Amino acid sequence: MILPKYFDDRAKMLDRVLDQYLTPETEEPKDLYAAMRYSVFSGGKRLRPILFYATYEMLVKKATEHQMEQASLIAAALEMVHTASLIHDDLPSVDNSDERRGKESCHVKFGSATAILAGDALLTKAFEMITKLEDPRKAVHCIRVLCNLVSTQGMIGGQTVDIISSSKQNIPITVIKYVHLKKTGALLEAASHLACVMADADENTTNNMVNYAQNLGLAYQIIDDILDDIGDFEMLGKEPYEDARNFKSTYPSILGLDKARQTAEKLISDSSKLIKNLPNNHILIEFVKMIKDRLP
Repeated sequence: MILPKYFDDRAKMLDRVLDQYLTPETEEPKDLYAAMRYSVFSGGKRLRPILFYATYEMLVKKATEHQMEQASLIAAALEMVHTASLIHDDLPSVDNSDERRGKESCHVKFGSATAILAGDALLTKAFEMITKLEDPRKAVHCIRVLCNLVSTQGMIGGQTVDIISSSKQNIPITVIKYVHLKKTGALLEAASHLACVMADADENTTNNMVNYAQNLGLAYQIIDDILDDIGDFEMLGKEPYEDARNFKSTYPSILGLDKARQTAEKLISDSSKLIKNLPNNHILIEFVKMIKDRLP
């Protein structure tokens, strides 16, 4: 299995870029920069940027060092947006999570005000990263794609519906699906779509890769819900039973564990079918297997 080595190599590449562009915590305002770096370098899986790398490298076949440097700007932007969303998601006014990835949440360590600002700063920094692309056409296209998938029509919209729905009973499964596709799936979709932009992929290829990522994103969140429901701290990286504490409707709570598992398995299978005939797809195939392996 080559995925662990690939993950390690690309994660190191990404971390070098993140370290280069994130201001040291010795600069003022120190607390803000410390909170940003603490959250970014807290041991995340780098799932979204590595999906971006894998898709991009599959499409361009043999990327040059310069191409990878340019691609890494997008990878870093994705991780910054994702980290910003986690900081805000953990806040007492949202999910009220004291731990993230086995460590104190940003607001616990630095206070809620600094955590909010750190999330805001990472979100704006992400778009600044994209402006560093040498090709202005691709930069504008990437900004448009990421804006759409992060905005009220994407991740932020999904988070909003999630908050509104959390206090309600008998939430339709269609609403839960919408939340998962937007809140979790949007950045995975962004990873695939941005890779297609950077690789100048045609419309058909782009649509296939977007669908692949959407299926993976929905499956990933359903599996997270299952892990939370059965109390698997090790796989979650945070305290389980959070959904129950916040009275959230989830796939397991609505469909039951068995049906939720079957739904995740179907989505994973559909993802495999979308890329099975693509050349150089071995990393993306293993990506699917990695998510499937999380299913308890």
